[in-house]
Amino acid sequence: MHPSRRRKSTTANRGSLRKQLIGRWNVVSMEALNGDAVEYPMGRNVTGVITYDHTGHVDVQIMRGDRPRFASGDVDGGTLAELSAAVSGYTAYFGTYSVDESAGVVTHHVAGSLFPNWVGTEQRREISIHGDQLRLTSPPILFNGQLRVFRVSWKREE
Repeated sequence: MHPSRRRKSTTANRGSLRKQLIGRWNVVSMEALNGDAVEYPMGRNVTGVITYDHTGHVDVQIMRGDRPRFASGDVDGGTLAELSAAVSGYTAYFGTYSVDESAGVVTHHVAGSLFPNWVGTEQRREISIHGDQLRLTSPPILFNGQLRVFRVSWKREE
């Protein structure tokens, strides 16, 4: 069966994609696809949440599970290396969202982001929902000097 037909039949049985998205989801994996190669930019011990609310707001936070702590214990006292590791091991943004039901796509309208270049942008993601599993797939994004497609899998929080 063609993937778009499967998506439509799934949503027909459970309501609109927008309604299915509403809630809090915990990250299961974050993959960066580079041709046939699969990389794990946040490691395999990734943690995070995405929340879609009924008013149209979205919040995303994803981090490496093995980020090193600051030696000083001071919130504002990290060394340049510690600060670099903290930022490169964390991604977060918030804003509003809209869903294109026919295309199976959610667009995040970014109001604030740890990555300043995303502020004021639209981040489009293909949606795949099967039961309590959500997969969001990005168009190619420049990461570490190369374009990569990001695929993030989530599980609905109970």
